[in-house]
Amino acid sequence: MDKLGGSAIDERDGWGPRAVPEEDEVRWIKASQRGEADSFNHLVLKWEKPIYNLSLRMLQDPEEAAEVSQEVFLIAFKSIRQFRGDAKFSTWLYRIASNLSVTRLRRRPAAIHCSLDDEAGRAIAERDLPPQPSHEESFLKEETRRRVSQVLAVLPADQRLALEMKFYREMTFEEIAECLGTPVSTVKTRVYSALEMMKSRLAAYYRRSPLEKRL
Repeated sequence: MDKLGGSAIDERDGWGPRAVPEEDEVRWIKASQRGEADSFNHLVLKWEKPIYNLSLRMLQDPEEAAEVSQEVFLIAFKSIRQFRGDAKFSTWLYRIASNLSVTRLRRRPAAIHCSLDDEAGRAIAERDLPPQPSHEESFLKEETRRRVSQVLAVLPADQRLALEMKFYREMTFEEIAECLGTPVSTVKTRVYSALEMMKSRLAAYYRRSPLEKRL
């Protein structure tokens, strides 16, 4: 399938969808369900960056993330008539993307781990470190990024996905549960289990893990 929309995906341009009126999206969905490819291209242009970025954060491989993004929209294009609007269109796309990403992660050899990318790891350090003298701050931020990366690398795929959605997509527990098709209690268990592992491994540096402080 050729790249729908014909635009390059670049995570540097932002995490969120392109800003368009909600009524336009509804109109594009209905038109896509009638087989109008141009309308579906509008949906791709709106959601390609968030889908790519979620896939990239999960897989830590730009090429794989681009492949998953293409798979997501191919599946969505073929299945658009099955979308009933019971959930948000974005939730439907995220569910497809998360399933594809987790499937790829589970196929990887056990020795291959995902790691938090430098930009996101640095963002955690910048948000969550208490104020420090400038000569110490740089070292502490880098050390935080490195250690958070190491912990995230060994999380089970379902726990990592829940964390990604909670802290990098800034979704609520309810939204994550809807997206993943799991009970809210299961999502909370995954998030808190992951945070407990992080807290344990980062205990020498923090009393609570940086991500836990944001709940």
